[in-house]
Amino acid sequence: MSQENKRHFSRVLSSLLMLCVVHGVLGRTPRFPGHQEFRRYTRNLAVVDKIELLKIELKDDRWDGEITASKVLRGTEAQKVASLWRRQTYTSSLAACHEPAYAIKFYSGKRLIAYASVCWSCNSIFFIEPNLHRTQSFAGATKEGSSCPRSFV
Repeated sequence: MSQENKRHFSRVLSSLLMLCVVHGVLGRTPRFPGHQEFRRYTRNLAVVDKIELLKIELKDDRWDGEITASKVLRGTEAQKVASLWRRQTYTSSLAACHEPAYAIKFYSGKRLIAYASVCWSCNSIFFIEPNLHRTQSFAGATKEGSSCPRSFV
């Protein structure tokens, strides 16, 4: 094999190796870009058997606890919503307003796992229970982000 052919072979082999490495890196599960303390209540939400969806009313851009509509989901319906919740694209963006229109409660048995208000104006979630003292952003404009929980109440 001539010196020229060896160099060409070496370049092709290097290119193939780089392609394999890039493909392997791109194929990995994306890192959770949100706040780590939220992960347990978002991407790693425990198994739920009941979800309560609440349409909430704001007065002077604040929620005073008034609920205008609610719906309880159990079994398969609850698990579908929980699965959609886990699949959200969570981001590290900061909330601009948090003027929630909905709230959601997740239950396992009779135990409340998480209770959060959701704002689609700034695409943020504020956990009431547990109180994590700040918001977690999500990609609200995506198909998954725009359908949970608005389409169920």
